[in-house]
Amino acid sequence: MSTFSKSDDQEASLYDAVLDEISTGRLEAGQRLKVSELANRFGVSTSPVREVLRLLQGEGFVEIHPNRGAVVKQADANTIQNIFEVLQLLEPYFVSWFADYAQPEMIEEMEDIQRRIEELPTADLIAFRKLDIEFHWAICRQHYNHVAADLWRKLRTALNVHGAKLRISPVRYQTIMEEHRELIAAFKAHDAARAEAAINKHVAGSFTQMSQQMRALGI
Repeated sequence: MSTFSKSDDQEASLYDAVLDEISTGRLEAGQRLKVSELANRFGVSTSPVREVLRLLQGEGFVEIHPNRGAVVKQADANTIQNIFEVLQLLEPYFVSWFADYAQPEMIEEMEDIQRRIEELPTADLIAFRKLDIEFHWAICRQHYNHVAADLWRKLRTALNVHGAKLRISPVRYQTIMEEHRELIAAFKAHDAARAEAAINKHVAGSFTQMSQQMRALGI
């Protein structure tokens, strides 16, 4: 049985647990989500499971059909393109500000996350994607505009969910490492223009990689 934090807000914990199963590929696109099975897996009643599935439907991660019930939604190329278009607007916004105002301890936190990423086996994409979000969230969560930061986090979570089946080529993986290091170097130099150029290249490269993978899979 999978476990999750048992708190007063059981529904939120269950939501996080089911979303994690989808974003890591343990629940695959097209897979039927049986309420009774999920309730048994997470040790809850069926009522919160139904509510969580409705929430996931509203966010585009699950489809609910009258006769088939709930299924994990198949990745959609247009949805991923739309997410990247918004991220291309948001990322430079956060990065430029961070380059100007980041304190040494904030940059040290990013260096620590990057070190943990580089210690991972390259095949461990689940751990990599979680740390990659943590790396970028270390930038966004420092910003004064919490509405924009929350939007970024939702979009990056959606990207992980929709891209759960997609792989990262060895060449792209190494390029990501180099781009992360370049961002850190720009932050240390408080060079906003350099940081913005690095993040624009980073986001564009990720979109190209995902687009190629989706075309190969016929998505």
